[in-house]
Amino acid sequence: MKHIFVTLSLGFMLAHPLNAANMNEMDHGPFVSWTIRGEGDSVTYKGLAIKLNAEAGAAVLFDTDLLRYSAAWTGDFLQWYPERDGLERNPTIAGTISFSNGAGPGWSTDGTLRDPRDMPYGPLPKPQAHYSGLYRTGSETILSYTVGDRTVLDSPDFATIDAEGYFIRHIHLGPGHSNTLLRLAKVSGKDARISSSKPGQDVGTIKVRSESSNRLVGFIGLPENANWKLIDQHLCLSLPASQDAVNFSLLQGNEPTGLLNTHQGQLKNHLEKVFTVKDLSAKQHENGTLWKERLSSPLRRGNDRGALAVDTLTVPRSNPWKSWIRFGGLDFLSADQALLGSISGDVWLVSGLDGDSKTLSWKRFATGLYQPLGIKIVDKQIYVLGRDQITRLHDRNQDGEADFYENFNNDSMVAENFHSFTLNLETDSEGNFYYAQGAPWPPRVTTPHQGILFRVSPDGAHLESYADGLRGPNGMAIGPNDMITYSDNEGHWLPTCSLQLIRKGGFHGMKPTAHLHKTVPEEFEQPICWIPHAIDNSPGDQIWINSEKWGPLNGKMLLTSYGKSSLSLVLTENVNGTIQGGTVKLPLRFRSGLIRGRQNRFDDHLYLCGLSVWQTTGVIPAGFYRVRYTGKPLNTPIDLQTSDSSIRLTFSDPINRALATDPDSYNIEQWNYRWIDRYGSPHYSVSDPEKEGQDQVEIHSVSLSEDGKTVSINVGSVIPVMQMKIAYNLETADGARLRNEIYNTIHRTP
Repeated sequence: MKHIFVTLSLGFMLAHPLNAANMNEMDHGPFVSWTIRGEGDSVTYKGLAIKLNAEAGAAVLFDTDLLRYSAAWTGDFLQWYPERDGLERNPTIAGTISFSNGAGPGWSTDGTLRDPRDMPYGPLPKPQAHYSGLYRTGSETILSYTVGDRTVLDSPDFATIDAEGYFIRHIHLGPGHSNTLLRLAKVSGKDARISSSKPGQDVGTIKVRSESSNRLVGFIGLPENANWKLIDQHLCLSLPASQDAVNFSLLQGNEPTGLLNTHQGQLKNHLEKVFTVKDLSAKQHENGTLWKERLSSPLRRGNDRGALAVDTLTVPRSNPWKSWIRFGGLDFLSADQALLGSISGDVWLVSGLDGDSKTLSWKRFATGLYQPLGIKIVDKQIYVLGRDQITRLHDRNQDGEADFYENFNNDSMVAENFHSFTLNLETDSEGNFYYAQGAPWPPRVTTPHQGILFRVSPDGAHLESYADGLRGPNGMAIGPNDMITYSDNEGHWLPTCSLQLIRKGGFHGMKPTAHLHKTVPEEFEQPICWIPHAIDNSPGDQIWINSEKWGPLNGKMLLTSYGKSSLSLVLTENVNGTIQGGTVKLPLRFRSGLIRGRQNRFDDHLYLCGLSVWQTTGVIPAGFYRVRYTGKPLNTPIDLQTSDSSIRLTFSDPINRALATDPDSYNIEQWNYRWIDRYGSPHYSVSDPEKEGQDQVEIHSVSLSEDGKTVSINVGSVIPVMQMKIAYNLETADGARLRNEIYNTIHRTP
C-alpha cells in the first residue's frame, strides 16, 4: 500500500516591495506561457504568446488547449500587474489586436467548430487534436500538434508589405485519412461574405467582407480541393485527406489597401516576393543559441562549527535579460550541475557545485514556461512542471539551451484564479509522476482539478486524480516504500498548517475540493501532525535523508519552510498503523523562503532553494543553499514516542542528567482545533471543548536512559490531541545549551 504525506500551510505568499515592473521589463525570451486576457472577457487559459517582429511589436497568442490562435496584435507585448508581485492578476495583451478567434477548437475533423468538452477548461480530446510541443530554432517558434491522424507543424510569422503589416502562418500538414477544418479568424459585423475565392488555386487571395470590415487572406501552396468557408462568424479553411504531406502558407491583414489594389495578374509574383512556403519538417531540426552569456556568482562556504553547515550559492540577480529570478524547482544533472526553475518562467543551469570551487557559473537554459514550480530529472530526461503542463525539455545540439519543449502531459485543467498554483513534481518506484494543484482564493471552485493531487503514468499518456481536499499544497516527497507526503496551507476548512499522509482516494479537509466523492465527506484524513501558524505559516518540501554520511539524520525526514525561512526535523511514530508525530526546528535560518529541497544523489549533500514573495520572513527574492552534515554533535531530538502515560524523547547526543530529570526543565501544553468554514481555527481546550485556549499538561516525573539520550516524561495519561507543544530547557552532557520546542499531534497511543 502506498502512503502519502502532505503538509498544509497558510497563505502561500503578502505583497513584497518588488512589483510587476520586474515582469514588464524582463526579456521573457521568444514566447511566454501564461493565462492571458485579450479583448473584453476573452481569456486563453493555456496561452502561448509568441513574439514575431520586434520593430512592429507583432505577436500571436496560441491556445495549447484548443489549438487556436486566440489573437494577433502589434505594438506592446504583454502588460503585467503589481498584485502579488505579478502573480495574482494575469497579464493582458498590450497592443492593438489585428484578428482573434472565439473560444473553441482551432481545428476539427467533423467539419464543425463544436467544442466537445464538457466545460471550457482543459485540452481537446486527443483523437480530435493534441498539442505536442514546440521547437525553438533561434528566435523562431514552430508549434507541433496532431489533428485526427495527421501531424501538424505550424510556425507564425509577420511581414510588412507596402508599409502594411500582415500575419503569416507556415503550415506543414502530414498525410492522413482525416478531413480537417482550420479556424483562421473571427469575422466581425453582419453580412459576412467571401469574394474572389478560387478553390484549388495554388497562389492567390480571398477577400472577406462584412458590414464593418474588410480583410485580405493570401495563400501559397494550398492543396487541390481546399475550400474557404464561413462558419459561426469565423473564416475557416477545409483541407481534404491526403496520402502526402502538404506545405502551405497563409497571410492575412486587417483593412488592407495595397494588396487589395494589386492587379491579379501580378499578385502571384508580388506574394512570392513577400513570403514563401517553408518546409517546417526540415526547419524543425535547426538550432540556434540565444543566450550565449554565462554569468558567475560566488559560492560562499559556511562555517563548520556546528553539526550543519550552510553554504550560500549566490544568485545572479543582475543579468542581461532582467530576469526576475525566484526559485521554485530543483534537481541535478550531475554532482557539478543543477537545474533550477524560476516562477517568472526561466529554467537556469548552474555549474560549479562539485569540488572546492568558489565560483558558480549560470546559464539560461529555458524560458517562457508557466510558473515552473517543480523539476524532476529521470534517466537524464528533464521534466518541468508548469501550471499548464509537464514539459520535457530537450537540448538537441548540446549548447546548454532547451530547443524542444515537449508536452509530456497537459491533461489538467487551468482556470484563472491565481491561488491555484501547480506545485511539486516527484516520482515513485514505478516511475509514476505526482504533482498537485491548489484551491482558488477566495474558495470558489470552478474546475474539478482544483485541490487535487495528480498521478501521471510513466509515459505521460494518462493523468488521474489521486486524492482531493487540498488547499495550498506547497511541498511533496515520496519516501521509503513509496510513502508520499505533501504540505498545505492554513485556510478555509484547514484549521492550521499540517503534514499529511495520503492514501489513494483520500480526502484532506477542504470541502469545496472534494471532487472524488459523490457527497462531501464528514471526516477527513488525519495529518501526521498539525503545525501552528505562529511556528510556520507555509511549510514547503519534505526531504528524506538517505545517506550514512548524515549520521543521526539518516532515514529522517526534513521539512522546509517558506513562511519562516527555516528547516525542521520531522519526528514520526507508527502506532498500530497510524502514523503521527511532530516537528522541531533545526538551528538554521535562511535569507529567502524555502520552497524546494533535494538531497543530491551524486554528493549526498542537501540543496535548498526558494523565493520571497509574500508572507515570509525571507528578505531576498531568490535563494539557493547547500546544507552539509559536519559530523559534530547535532544536539536535537531525533525521535518521539508515546505511551498511555508518557512521552519519550530521544536526543542525538547525551544530555545533562540533573536537568533532564527535573520536571521544571519542561513545559507541555495541548489544544484542539475546529474543522470549520473559516480561515484557520482558534485554539480550544481539550478538557473543556467549548472554551478557547490551551490546557497545561502536568508533568509527574522524568527519567533518563542509561546512555543519557532518552527522556521519559510521565504525564499520568496521554490522550489523543490535535496539537501538543513540548518545550524544554536543557544542557548537553558537555554543557552546551539545549532549548527548543516540539509541536506534535497524537491520534493514538500504544
